[in-house]
Amino acid sequence: MSVTFTVAGVDDDEVSYVNVANDNAMELLYWLGLSPNSDLCGEAPASDLAARCRRRLWPIARNEDPGRPGAESGGPGTGTARCISFGRDPGYLPRVATRLLALAERAGEGVVRWS
Repeated sequence: MSVTFTVAGVDDDEVSYVNVANDNAMELLYWLGLSPNSDLCGEAPASDLAARCRRRLWPIARNEDPGRPGAESGGPGTGTARCISFGRDPGYLPRVATRLLALAERAGEGVVRWS
């Protein structure tokens, strides 16, 4: 599953969306100071999202993204479903924030939606 960030009212093309996995989207929204709902759907004024992305791209310690290791649990013989978390490379959140910033700047006074 994944979450796609789009500019409201803009047709799909290679610069009108950013797509990330659900786990990463949840962490990205928290990292940007946006509380995701349980459905990972929402929207924000593009100018607000751009400002949040810019602040997170400042080269200060609190903005560093150490990444997260992958993990696996459950599966055959455990009595629970197999669950795999693929992890995230260090620096992933700032890289996605850079792409979201470009998306928000393209939206101008519009709205960025995610679902």
